[in-house]
Parts: sequence; structure tokens; C-alpha cells
Amino acid sequence: MHKMAELFSQAGDFPHYAQLYRERLTELLDALDWKAVGRAVEIIEAARDSGNALYIMGNGGSAATAAHFVNDLVAGAYCDGAPPFRAFSLSDNVATITALANDSGYEHIFSHQLKVQLQPGDVVMALSVSGNSPNILHGLTYARQHGNTTIGLCGFDGGGFAACCDIVVHVATTPDEYGPVEDVFSIVSHVMSGHMTMKQGKQLHH
Repeated sequence: MHKMAELFSQAGDFPHYAQLYRERLTELLDALDWKAVGRAVEIIEAARDSGNALYIMGNGGSAATAAHFVNDLVAGAYCDGAPPFRAFSLSDNVATITALANDSGYEHIFSHQLKVQLQPGDVVMALSVSGNSPNILHGLTYARQHGNTTIGLCGFDGGGFAACCDIVVHVATTPDEYGPVEDVFSIVSHVMSGHMTMKQGKQLHH
């Protein structure tokens, strides 16, 4: 069954479809394992406190969310006198990504960067709607093989994330729910970054 197609067929017009979409998004958020999200927050804060880095991987819309999350941690959460978040999106350097894709294959664009950058105690976080993107799985596998903690946000049936991640935040959906899954990724990252920012004593305004 394809949920988005089902909602579209039920809707008489755009406002009705928008209402059904919002209701579906609420269902997904209500069903989420927020305790797992909380454990992810604790791990990221521990890495920050020890001076370690957070590396985030994502393709397409998930890459955009990864970059946004980095922005919220590096710029938004920065607070004088508090340990800074050292967060990096591995999707952001176009020159490096295209060189690696051309020379080594797209499936290695993240694992190669981790081979160069990853240090003991660093954390690797991945966002993948399917949970099956080969470049993401290669990166997660490399990180786990070297003793680094891995956090995964995934949708659909979870794909291969359960075998590659220490913490999995699974948005269980049908295979056509790209939009709702990516919406949840964005909301989760905002909940995480907002909480961690205010916990440092900084309010979410200028």
C-alpha cells in the first residue's frame, strides 16, 4: 500500500489533501521512539563535552537536513563559555564529493572522508529515507568497525540501518512517503538542536 497515493485518492481538493497530510505527519511523530532521540542527544552532548566531532551523512533532501542541523549546532547553539559543537556535514564539499565519486565511486564518498577525518570518540550520524543508500551504509559500517558510535534516522522499513547503527530512530512508513519522512527528520533535528541550545543557557532568539 502507498499511503500518499491513498491520501490523494481520498482528498476532494488541495485543502483536504493538506489536512490529511498533516494528520499523517502527526501520526508519525506520535509513533516515534523519542527515547531513542533522547539517547542520541546524550551521545552528541557527550562528544561535545569531550571535544569530539559529529559527522553527518545524507543524500538529497537528507543532505539538506544534515547541513541545516550542522548550522543549528555550530552557529545557533554556540554560547560563549560553553563547549562548542564540532559538527560537520559530509555532503557539503562539492569538490571533494565529485572527486571521490569520479575516482572511487559514489558509494565511497562518505567512507573515504571518514577514513581521513574520523578520530576515536567522534560520532557519525546518518539520515536516509530508505535506510539502504550504499554510500550511507558504507560510511556507517566503517565507523562501527573503528569503534565510533553511530546514530541513524531512517524511514520506510528501516533498510540496513538496524545492522549499522547503535541508535536507530525509525519513521516507519510506506515506500512513497518521502515527504513525511523528511519532514520528521527536520522536526527531530530542530527538537534536538533547540533542546541542546537552551540547555547551554542560550535562548532561541537574537
